Amino acid sequence: MSKFLDIALEHAARGWYVFPLKPRDKYPVISKKDGGNGYKDATLDVEQIKAWWAKYPNANVGIACGASNLFVVDCDKGLATYEDFIAWRERNKIPVTMTVRTGRRTSYAVQMVFSGALETNAAWTLDGCSGEIRSIGGLIMSVGNIHPDTGEVYELLIDTPLAPRPAVFEQAVKQTKAERPTPGEPLPMLGHGDGRHPLMMEKLGTAHRAGFTEQEAVAMLMALSDERFSDPISVEEIEQTVASCYAKWAPVEVAPEVTLGEPEEKKVITDWRERYLTFERVRDAKPVEFLIEGFFALDSITALAAPVGQRKSLIALNVARSLCTGEPLFDYFKVAKQPSRVVYLCPEMGLSSFSTRLKQIGLDSHVGQNLFCQTMDEDSVKLADLDEELPGAVVIIDTLTRFVEGDQNKAEDMSKFAKVVFTLKRRGATVLLLHHSLKGAANSPLSLDSAMRGSTELAAFVTCCWATRLQNPDEPYLSPSLLVNVKQRDFESKPFEASCDKTCRMRMIGEPGQIVELKTKADADATAALSAILKEHPKMGIMKLMAALKDAGHGKGQKWVTRARSAILGTGVTLTSV
Repeated sequence: MSKFLDIALEHAARGWYVFPLKPRDKYPVISKKDGGNGYKDATLDVEQIKAWWAKYPNANVGIACGASNLFVVDCDKGLATYEDFIAWRERNKIPVTMTVRTGRRTSYAVQMVFSGALETNAAWTLDGCSGEIRSIGGLIMSVGNIHPDTGEVYELLIDTPLAPRPAVFEQAVKQTKAERPTPGEPLPMLGHGDGRHPLMMEKLGTAHRAGFTEQEAVAMLMALSDERFSDPISVEEIEQTVASCYAKWAPVEVAPEVTLGEPEEKKVITDWRERYLTFERVRDAKPVEFLIEGFFALDSITALAAPVGQRKSLIALNVARSLCTGEPLFDYFKVAKQPSRVVYLCPEMGLSSFSTRLKQIGLDSHVGQNLFCQTMDEDSVKLADLDEELPGAVVIIDTLTRFVEGDQNKAEDMSKFAKVVFTLKRRGATVLLLHHSLKGAANSPLSLDSAMRGSTELAAFVTCCWATRLQNPDEPYLSPSLLVNVKQRDFESKPFEASCDKTCRMRMIGEPGQIVELKTKADADATAALSAILKEHPKMGIMKLMAALKDAGHGKGQKWVTRARSAILGTGVTLTSV
């Protein structure tokens, strides 16, 4: 058993997900060419760990912070001794947690390991010290590893259970960002002892990973020296530094650039028959599966379209609620399979209003568990950024207008967007797209043409499209929503109506397909009630009639009451008391 295998197994026993790193680098030994995915391959599986270090016995041990639920604070500058560290920690009321001295030796650099992963990998400054935070999406090396630049070992300083993530470092990150130079402001010049060597090594490492030749790296560092160093480094020293680093760093395999939505490698066709479906694929094709039976198919790209202000987002939240809780959608459609998570992207709504709706509908307790949301208050994620969260997930895009790069009316731009969405699907996600309908569509029959605004390319690539609108726009809080499946590719469904209450919960009215029957009966009952009111009060005004009808259990808008009143009073019906 190698030393590094022992380290890997010890880390895994802590519940830390590990993977092998190059001995003289901080990068995975398994390249994309070999089918690797870097820190995304990190595991707790003992057999896999043994197999890795049997093949790479001298590999450092990398730890994936996000999977391991770690929030790691590297303090790289500002400390000279262990006593300095203790005094600084106590002065800033930082809780005691597992602490490691890193292999960096330009200062007394320490690594504090906390529990509670957070989506941040950023620089921080606090009380004369500075460093970086590594958490979700980040990786670290810890006890027993060897620093690739100095050759020094990471040493355990304090062995104690992990403390929860302290808020002081989140505040330090925000403060550091606020203190950064504004765009266009010159950066400060650096002299000896001002951190110029770490900066130079950082830039050189970046250049090496990007595939720079030694000559290109020398030119890059010369430019850096002229621009940032108060006493520029000589060309000879730079050349020696580059040559030394490139000699000990393994050559980097530069992966081909891949655009989201396009295959990484084109398949070479040796027989024209390979372009077409095989008999076996047709024979073994599975029937459509549902996340929500009769409403939302698994592995589909489903659209939900309506004019502005017609409850698209409320319907989507009801879908999210059913998927997160397993409760029937609209108290009717059964949840056949719950996704691993729901990712709700809503850059059109602010945090305050969005969180209010989450609390009203009862989804707030699911946030960060199986519901992950973004609003306009955060830096909007690009669809191309979605990665580890995709397999088994439902991605709700509210609305697609915010994610289309280009003109929605151009087939070429919508074709590019379609490729992006299909890539989400290929990576394991089921997609729900919210989209605005054409202006004036609220008064048109619900159809695919009226529902899907923009290029017909969009309507063509979605698997299914539900169109919705309020039945009575004059009473947006009382009106039921009509939902019609205007594109039924893999299953058939009948139109239905759903009510909405103050909790934002929506419920089926009757059964699908009963809309005309229910609407006729409801109108007949309301007309009868209005006739009875007018018989007693033939001169009552419209607003009072609406209030009286509402008290009688018939919520009707101004237009309906006006038309019905005119029809009743104009029929020749005698409204005298009996």
